[in-house]
Amino acid sequence: MKKQVDAKNKKFILTLVIISVALLACTVIPFSIYVKHIIIQTVFYAFMATAWNMMCGYTGRLSLGHSAYIAVGAYTSLILYRNHNLTPWVGMLLGGILAMALMFLIAFPCFRFGLKGPYFTLSSIAVMEIVRYLLTSMRSLTSGSLGMSLPYHKTNLFHFQFDHKEPYLVVFLIFWLAAVILVWRMERTRYYLEAIREDDDAASALGISVTKNLIKVALMSAFMVALGGTFYVQYYRYIDPITICGPHMATNLALITIIGGSGTLLGPTIGAALVIPISEILRTSLGDKLSGLHLFIYGIVLIVMIIHMPKGVISIPDVIRRKRESKKAHIETTASESGGASNE
Repeated sequence: MKKQVDAKNKKFILTLVIISVALLACTVIPFSIYVKHIIIQTVFYAFMATAWNMMCGYTGRLSLGHSAYIAVGAYTSLILYRNHNLTPWVGMLLGGILAMALMFLIAFPCFRFGLKGPYFTLSSIAVMEIVRYLLTSMRSLTSGSLGMSLPYHKTNLFHFQFDHKEPYLVVFLIFWLAAVILVWRMERTRYYLEAIREDDDAASALGISVTKNLIKVALMSAFMVALGGTFYVQYYRYIDPITICGPHMATNLALITIIGGSGTLLGPTIGAALVIPISEILRTSLGDKLSGLHLFIYGIVLIVMIIHMPKGVISIPDVIRRKRESKKAHIETTASESGGASNE
């Protein structure tokens, strides 16, 4: 058993190394700016979906309001940068702390009193709408619906601004790696969360602190997506309430994770690698003719995935292996029955 675990860990580490080397190679390969933009977006959403999956995939609590914590991180770092010239590297940490505080205010009563299913999902949407309304109404601080732009500086690490795409890719890659390794090292916590997802009453009977584990992973998830909010504003250099705190961002994270494989280590990354490039291609090719068609296609794909492959794309090798084993067992059974009949 231990050898199987060690082999699985080595395979996982090798996979991370291969992905990292391939992405680093993209910084020297002369791709077009548009292709590099798609790659950066893919890594960004892989990081964000990994953070979302940490809470929602492993615990089974579907949140469609994570945009609230992304917005808190983005606006905190940008306001501190614009008004006080505080480096975004510090601003992102402060934004992460504020996002954790907001998450605690919501998660503690929800998890303490056993709120789950559609009720928890609705509460997460309500938080998102409240934060979006506040960002829109606080015009003196956030410029309201007009949004805020990032003051431009030439390539400068202190200001977290670069004139080329490659540094952003390296930074996003580092944080994606850190997120995946963090979830991987939380081995015992992952097992606890999976037990809570399957049956929280049984998990509690086994001595697992349901509320404590749920709150802990919720705070970590909020902190990480808040960091992603800073990445977003530093890369795109502009934010507004509907974009950063709207349903599109939150549903994107859920869609990516479910398609890739909810409750798995690399499922969100696989989902991002599939969804983001296809999304960009459909949006650019069909956007001027059939606006919104790519969202319709998303919905169809999601329905098909939930019905025929509920564990996501990452489960395809297991499905193929089970079919082969079933076919092999059927052949052996048929051969054994035919051999017994001939002997008779």
